[in-house]
Formats: sequence, C-alpha cells, structure tokens
Amino acid sequence: MDNFELIDLLCVIDACASDRSAGRLVPMSKAVEELRVLTGDFVSSDEDATNALTQVALKRGCAVLFDEQPGADIMA
Repeated sequence: MDNFELIDLLCVIDACASDRSAGRLVPMSKAVEELRVLTGDFVSSDEDATNALTQVALKRGCAVLFDEQPGADIMA
C-alpha cells in the first residue's frame, strides 16, 4: 500500500463494491482501472495495485474477484 494513499483505496473499494446476496463483491479489474483514473498513476504495476486494493477490500469485509485475464490485451 506504500504507493497509494489509503483514502484513494477506500474510495475505489466503496465505488466498485457491488452488493450481492452473499455480501459485497469487488471485481479487481474494475477496481484497478478506477484507482488508475482516480490517482493518475499509470506507472505502478497491476500487481501492486491489486495487492493494495485486496488488502483494503478484505479489511472492509468484501469478497474479491480476480477477474483479470492474462493476455487479454494481445491482439491476434
């Protein structure tokens, strides 16, 4: 979480969490994208952003969906 401000992480988790019958769910691909837009940080790795967001989401009682697909940005 060193690269990101806690308030930014909290805002993104609250904005991206969707209420489901089983609890709040945060899709990581959406959360990482929202964090980049909010902070303007397009340099930090997706892994760093995901790790920071996951820690905050879990502490807030949210389930985390790791929905990023490796190679999705590769054009065939």
